[in-house]
Formats: sequence, structure tokens, C-alpha cells
Amino acid sequence: MIAPNFDAIISAIADMDLSELRVIDASVKTALRIRGHSKLSTDSPFTSNEEPSGEGPSLNDWAQDILENEAEFSLTLADQAFLAALVLSDVYQQETFSSRDINNVIKESGRPAVANITTALTGLKDRSFLVGSDNKSLTLSMEGRKKARALIGMLRRDNAA
Repeated sequence: MIAPNFDAIISAIADMDLSELRVIDASVKTALRIRGHSKLSTDSPFTSNEEPSGEGPSLNDWAQDILENEAEFSLTLADQAFLAALVLSDVYQQETFSSRDINNVIKESGRPAVANITTALTGLKDRSFLVGSDNKSLTLSMEGRKKARALIGMLRRDNAA
């Protein structure tokens, strides 16, 4: 099959009626989906270079964005640790992680490392947002996930005001 000239396709589009344009639109969208199969299923639509899929940023996208924007978001050490735990849980797909992992995510986001991360984690563990027998094996609980959603919403509203 000989590929048509790109300029010929462009000029032919101007002469097409609405039903023909819808067929072209459906064909192009199908071709884009096929070409998009090279992406991982876990790739975030927030960071995608393709046309918007109707989905907004996910919770972990907001968590990463908030952590990386130190000038816009003033966070307590516990806030930073909490958002980093969400990133570890959702982005890195880690069911369990350590305080060192949390500190590494904070550093990778461009914020200074937390000198005493255990202090920041104590309140999160006391309220069962993070669960684990020690700081070397932590998990983000369902309550923690709900609280993270609320924290991100609050931070975004405060920043917009």
C-alpha cells in the first residue's frame, strides 16, 4: 500500500463533509491508541504528552507536585513524610517502605532531607495513617490514604486562595 502524500490528506480534509470527518477522527484516535500501547499501564495521564484523556491528575501526581514545589507549598515535616509515603505507595508501588525511603523521596523532590524523620513519622503512626512495627517496615493505611486526599485538597485550596 502506498502512503498518501501528507499535503494531499490535509487538502482533502477541507472538502470532506461531517460524517467523513468523524470517520477520519475515529481512525486517528484508534491509531493513536495503538501507538500508545508502548506506554506502561501505570504511566500517569497527568504527565502524558498525548491529548487529554478526560482524566485529571491522580492523587500521587498531586502529592509529587506539592512536594516538588517548595516555593508554593509550605509543608510541615509530617506533611512531607506523609506525601512521600503516598508517592512510595502509589508511584513506586511499594507496599512497605522504611523511614529512609521516605526521606529519599523528600530529597528527590528537591526539599532538604529531614534530619530526624522518626519524629515526623511518630504522629502519623500514632493516628494509624502509617502502620508498622518499626520505622523499617511501614505501610500506608486506608485511613492514611483518605487523610492524604484531604491534605492534598486543603493544600491546593490554600494555594489557590
